[in-house]
Amino acid sequence: MNILNSWKTLELSTREGEVLLCIEGRVYGSNPRFPSSSHIRTSPITAYRFESNAMVVMTKRGSEYVLGKPDPSQAFAQQRLIRRLALINQAPPSSFNEIESQLTGYPALQRDETTQEI
Repeated sequence: MNILNSWKTLELSTREGEVLLCIEGRVYGSNPRFPSSSHIRTSPITAYRFESNAMVVMTKRGSEYVLGKPDPSQAFAQQRLIRRLALINQAPPSSFNEIESQLTGYPALQRDETTQEI
């Protein structure tokens, strides 16, 4: 698996207003596409996981990268990345409103015999 060092997060916007999160950094590993220490930009990040105390990010194209040391100018880079991913991947708000919603009745099959119709 490739390792990204001196990495930083890039937040990009599409013409439609969609926010994409990519990472730029120096890649190290055995992938023949990238000579060691090449500077790359990933495709948009879609997910992450922790593996052996290291953060692994997955991209839209299916690549996986272990995040090594962030760029020195990026304080709290990993925490900021996790927060941004949570905001971008946030589910749309539900139309259910618990304050306005009220129980209006039970289906006939669930009524017990003590319930009487009014």
